[in-house]
Amino acid sequence: MKTAYLGLELRSPVIIASSPYTADAKHIERCVRHGAGAVVVKSIFEEQIVRQAAALSHLSPDAGMGDAGEYLERYLGDEYLLRHLQIISSARETGVPVIGSINCIAGSDGWADYAVAMKQAGASALELNIFLQPTDRHLSAAELERTYADTVCKVAAAAGIPIAVKLPQRLTNALAVADSLSGCGARGVVLFNRFFEPDIDIERIAFTVGSPYSHSSELRNVLRTVALCATAVPQLDIAVSTGVHDGKAAVKALLCGARAVQLCTALHLFGYPIIGAVDAFIDAWADRHGFASIEEFRGRMDYGHAADDTYQRTQYMKYYREITENAH
Repeated sequence: MKTAYLGLELRSPVIIASSPYTADAKHIERCVRHGAGAVVVKSIFEEQIVRQAAALSHLSPDAGMGDAGEYLERYLGDEYLLRHLQIISSARETGVPVIGSINCIAGSDGWADYAVAMKQAGASALELNIFLQPTDRHLSAAELERTYADTVCKVAAAAGIPIAVKLPQRLTNALAVADSLSGCGARGVVLFNRFFEPDIDIERIAFTVGSPYSHSSELRNVLRTVALCATAVPQLDIAVSTGVHDGKAAVKALLCGARAVQLCTALHLFGYPIIGAVDAFIDAWADRHGFASIEEFRGRMDYGHAADDTYQRTQYMKYYREITENAH
């Protein structure tokens, strides 16, 4: 079934998220062949350029020269960007919309520079992967959130193509942030960003890397926000990128008001055929319920259509009492 997302017509609501599966033309072509409606090219990470330049500058015999690090950053950045632009250009040949993905350091001019370059390479839209880790206790939530809006304003003014912002779950009021981003030119939001989560090996007393993959149960954390956001900020298109592992999860997201879902972990678990399987499930479910298009059922379970306080409630009341009454 077709859907509209960021002003783009997609043959399917299944988008492949920024990931290793969208890091080169070969993998992107396989995703499209299995039915993907669009692809988000693997993010360009400015932090990676800066870290690599710093490491090389430290090892260089010219490390004492004040401009060595700046030169390396510029050189590595140009090479890094060129590879991304080549992927975008090649992906355009598959015939589906290609969405560029950007992750820069807060306040960097790279947000706008990369956006313009990706548009010129053929990106139909952009996904801004923004998250500011709160480590300064004197910095208020409002100040942090203002940085999100400022970034979107800069990119929207420079790029001239639709922009979606991948939001973190750790926002006090995601609806207020989404509304602010809309006012700055964003066309959509992606719920939610997935972060690097360190773990600890207690025997070696050292940091280890936590699992980067989502679990299907995490969808529950997303549906409420989707339903609320679809009602409160209807001008924004919503894509769900956490916990969608099968067709059933995709239908739930669409019922709550999302226009698209993004797959990543599902591909890791089930391979490329999961793309077509999700598409087929949506079609079969819609046919079984008499829906001829996604728009006929999208948002039927959002906050505006809720007949009770399901989305407002945050605490269990009866659940635990029933458990204790049935305990032996």
